[in-house]
Amino acid sequence: SRRVTRRHCVPRSSGCSPTASCGAAWAWLRRRARVAKAIFGQQAGAAAVVMVNNAGGFPPFEGPITSNPDDGIPFNVTIPFLGVKGPATGSTDGAKLRATADGAATTVAAASITNPNFTGFASFTSGGPRSGDSGLKPDVTAPGVSIISTAIGTGNAGAAMSGTSMASPHVAGVAALTRQAHPTWSVEDIKAAIVNTGRPSGVLGYGTSLGGTGLVQPVSSTATQVVARTEGQKFGASLNFGFAEFRDRFRRTKEISLRNNGPADAIFKVAQAAASGSPHTVSLSRTSVRVPAHGETEVSATLDVPAATAGGSNDGSLLSFQEVAGFVEITPASASDNAGVALRVPYYLVPRALSNVSTTIGKLTGTNPSTVATVTNKRSAIAGDADFYAWGIFDRKSNGDDSESDGENENKDNASNDVRAIGVQSFPVPSSSNPTLVFAVNTYNRWSNASANEFDIFVDVDGDGKDDYVIVGADQGAVQTGSANGLMGSFVFSKRSPGASIAFFASAPTDSSTVLLPVRSSQLCRKGEPCLSDTTNPRLTYHAKSFDVVNGGEKVVAGSAKYNPWSSSISFKQGVIEGGFATVAPGATDATVRISVNSAESKLTPALGVMVVTFDNKSGADEAQLIRVDVK
Repeated sequence: SRRVTRRHCVPRSSGCSPTASCGAAWAWLRRRARVAKAIFGQQAGAAAVVMVNNAGGFPPFEGPITSNPDDGIPFNVTIPFLGVKGPATGSTDGAKLRATADGAATTVAAASITNPNFTGFASFTSGGPRSGDSGLKPDVTAPGVSIISTAIGTGNAGAAMSGTSMASPHVAGVAALTRQAHPTWSVEDIKAAIVNTGRPSGVLGYGTSLGGTGLVQPVSSTATQVVARTEGQKFGASLNFGFAEFRDRFRRTKEISLRNNGPADAIFKVAQAAASGSPHTVSLSRTSVRVPAHGETEVSATLDVPAATAGGSNDGSLLSFQEVAGFVEITPASASDNAGVALRVPYYLVPRALSNVSTTIGKLTGTNPSTVATVTNKRSAIAGDADFYAWGIFDRKSNGDDSESDGENENKDNASNDVRAIGVQSFPVPSSSNPTLVFAVNTYNRWSNASANEFDIFVDVDGDGKDDYVIVGADQGAVQTGSANGLMGSFVFSKRSPGASIAFFASAPTDSSTVLLPVRSSQLCRKGEPCLSDTTNPRLTYHAKSFDVVNGGEKVVAGSAKYNPWSSSISFKQGVIEGGFATVAPGATDATVRISVNSAESKLTPALGVMVVTFDNKSGADEAQLIRVDVK
C-alpha cells in the first residue's frame, strides 16, 4: 500500500555529526527535522542556513527555534534561517541559489508569505494506508502547518511549528472536549465520535488515505449521542478491508454498529458517498435505520470490486498504487435526530488484481542449444507480462539464523527484505559498448512500499575477488534530498571513492515483492578504478545483502553469481529484438521469446537457469518463476 519511502546514500557508520566528515563505509543518511538543520548549521559555524524546499513554494514558517525536535535538546538558533522556493532543479530560486559559485555574492529577497493553503495538506504530508495490513490511516485530520502555540520558558513568545507536533495536540484537545461533554462514555465511543464527525470538505485537496474522515469537528463530536463503530478490531471506526489479491472479484461484507448513548431514538438515512479509486460498488443492508435510545442497531456493508477494472500492480508508472475508498454516510432524518449531527464511516481496500502467467521451455541439449518459451495466462481477468532474466542466485526463506541485525525484528518470518532470487539481463541501450543491465530481486514476502527496504548488490568487475561497486536500491528522496519520497532509485556507489550515480528509477510496484534495478555498464567504471568493459573486463561477479529500513534487520543473501553483459550464458530474443518480454492477455498464449545458451560462456559465467518476472502474479514466489537449465 502506499507509504513513505526511503533511499540509500553514503557511509554505514551511525551517521555524520554536524562538524565531522563522513568516512568511506556505507551508511544511511538519517532524516532530520527541518529546524535541526539550522541547529547543525550554527553548531558547525555557519553564518546562515538556507533551506531549499523540495516542492514548489516556500517551506513552512518555523518561527523561533529553541530546541531540536529530534532529541529535545534545547538550543537557540540566532543565525538567519532562510526558506527558498524549490526544488533545487530547473529554474526555481533554489536551483539558482545552488548554481551560485562558491565565494560569489548573491541576494535573497524578503517576501511576505500568504497562506492560502492553510486548510490543505502540508507538502511533507505522508499518505496511508498503514504499512503491513493496509488498514486506513490516518483516522482524521487537524491543522498542522506553521501553527503558533505555547512553549515552555519563552515568556509570551510561544513557538511556531509544523507537522504532527501541532496536529496531534489539536486532536487531543478535541478528545478532551468530547470527554467533557460525555464523561461516562467508553474510550472507544469517544474515539468513534471524533472520527465519525470529521468533515472532508474542511480539507483542501482531501483524499481518504491522506485525511481519514476529514477535519476534526469539536462541535459535532461533543453534540452527537450516536456513534458508529466497526467490527474486526478494538477502537474500530473504519471498514478496513485491508489488502487483497484476487483473480476474479473481491466481495466481502462488514458490519457497522450504531450505538445510541442518548435518551431519545434517532432516525438516519444510510448511503454510500464519495467513492474514489478503482471502480467498485457498496451494497447496504438498510437505507434507513432507527437507533433506539440506549440501544444498538447493525448495518451491513458489502464491498464488491471486479478484478478486470481494479488496476494492475505495474501500470507503467513509477509507483502504481491502487485503492478503493469512500464513506458510508449516516445522515439524520431531521434536525431533531441526533442533534442534527451526521456520521461518516470510511471504507478502504488496497486491491491487487492478479494475472496467472506461467512459462514452460523446451529442452536445451547439445552445444549452443536454443528453444522457445511458451507463456500462458489462464484463468485470469487481467493481462500479465513475462520478463526474462538469467537466474543467478537463490536463497532459502529466512528463519532467523541467516539474518544479522542490531534491532528487535531480525527474525521476522514475514520480513519484506527476505530475498529469494536474483537474476540479471542486459540489452544494447544506449549502445553496444555501454549496455543497460537490469538486476531483478525477488523476495519471499510482500512489501507495502519497496523503499521501506534497501537492496545492495555488490559487484566485482575485474575478477580479483574484491567488490568494486555497489548497486543500491533505496529511497531516492532520502538519498538525494534527505527526505523520503516513496520512490526507489537505482544507485551505483564505488568502494574506492565517494559519491553515487543514478541513471534510472527502480521498477518497484507497491504491494509487490520484486524490484528491478537498472544501471548502465558505464556506471560500473570510474576513472582510475576497475572498469566493466567489453574489451578488458567483460565479466562481473555479484552477491547481495538486504536491509529492512523501517523495522531493522538485514539479510546476507546466500551465494554469488557471474554474468557477461555482452555475451550472456543464457540470452533471450523476440524476433530481432534483444531481450525477452511478452505481454499475455487473459486466456492467451505467447510463444515469441527464444532462449539460447552460449555453451562456451556457460563454462565461465554459468547461470542456474531462467527467471521469469511477472509483477501482476501473486506476490512472493509466483512473481518470479524459476526454471532450472542444466546444459553440460
